[in-house]
Amino acid sequence: MNFFQRLGAVRYLLAGLAVALVAVGGTVAVGAVRSDGTPPKNASADLAAPTPTKKATARPTPTPTATKRATPKATPKATPKVTKHKSKPKAKAKAKAKPARTKKAEARKVAKNKPAPAVKSRTVKHRAKPAPKSVTDGRISRTEVLARARTWLTDPSISYDMNGSAAAPDGVMYRSDCSGYASMALHLDAPGRSTVDLPDVTHVLGSKDDLKPGDLLGIMGSATGGAGGHVMIFVKWNDTSHSSFTVYEHSGNPDRPHKSVYDWPIQDSRGAYLPYRYDKIVN
Repeated sequence: MNFFQRLGAVRYLLAGLAVALVAVGGTVAVGAVRSDGTPPKNASADLAAPTPTKKATARPTPTPTATKRATPKATPKATPKVTKHKSKPKAKAKAKAKPARTKKAEARKVAKNKPAPAVKSRTVKHRAKPAPKSVTDGRISRTEVLARARTWLTDPSISYDMNGSAAAPDGVMYRSDCSGYASMALHLDAPGRSTVDLPDVTHVLGSKDDLKPGDLLGIMGSATGGAGGHVMIFVKWNDTSHSSFTVYEHSGNPDRPHKSVYDWPIQDSRGAYLPYRYDKIVN
């Protein structure tokens, strides 16, 4: 069998197969109950007769509804709940407790509130520098003259004696009479001058009112040798009128150096007393 013959046989088989398929399909259709409920009379007639074609009822095509996509809703943010606390009934206002204060804070507060003390003006007193100690027959201060004179006032053993002697503060011996006492106080050369030559180192003042502590009052001069004269050391005026004054003297009554008070003018049987000043005395 050639190729063409084989091809024809295949065609024949395919045709038969198609017929068989149609027959099988018609049998199934014939055996089925019709839609109106009447059984088919002749299956073959049915197969031969054209099957009435039912007009397809046009169904309304549903309008496609646009499917709305669900827009995802934004999740609302959780609003924090405000917790409301019930207000407690107001208590009566209590005095706030003051913080404890330290001693330093208290001291600062007191110092702050304390008014500044009024500054008192102080009077500055300048003490005079002590004068340098004198030397024999040299310059001497009034203060030193009186200080030297007082050293004999406190020694009751120094009796009046024109031929006797007593020690000065520096140990030098001076004659223990009125002129010797004045010479020791003025720090003159030992054993001291007499009423005759004391005027050689002194001068007479113009007025009694010029007298100052350390000056001299006396009856002196060439005619006063022996007991003919007397000399005293002026200390101060006792009143503003200069009518009373104080002196240191060694007169024998009492029999030792002593302090005496007299009224001005002063004089005795030997004459009137004049005011004198040592030439080298300084204030």
